Amino acid sequence: MKGAFWALCSVALVSIAQLLLRYAMVTLPPVGEDFSFLIALWHFAPGTGSLMLGLMGYVASMGCWYLALHRLALSKAYALLSLSYILVWGAAILLPGWGETFSWHGLAGVGFIILGVLTIFLPTRRRPNGSEPS
Repeated sequence: MKGAFWALCSVALVSIAQLLLRYAMVTLPPVGEDFSFLIALWHFAPGTGSLMLGLMGYVASMGCWYLALHRLALSKAYALLSLSYILVWGAAILLPGWGETFSWHGLAGVGFIILGVLTIFLPTRRRPNGSEPS
């Protein structure tokens, strides 16, 4: 159970990091030949803090992922990682100012992700002799 906890912490951190990085990329000037992006970073322009927090969120997420993989099978941990798609999709729709719109196709995709994760985590039935079904 501790592995699932660390995997879910990783999911939450990577989702927040993704949202922070999106905000930073919209706020900061584009990377180009005039070095305005680097100048903006050097002068701590709006968006620089979000960029740094987002990158730190990814690093923290990797730490949680490390702990999760020590305690949980990769197949199960990786399935939980797909939950970040749901969190980012929902947050981008619900947070004001993001301009993301709800779609039924997106909701159907979220439903398939949830079904996939549940399918992977369903307990397998054992045969009477103790072996797993093939």
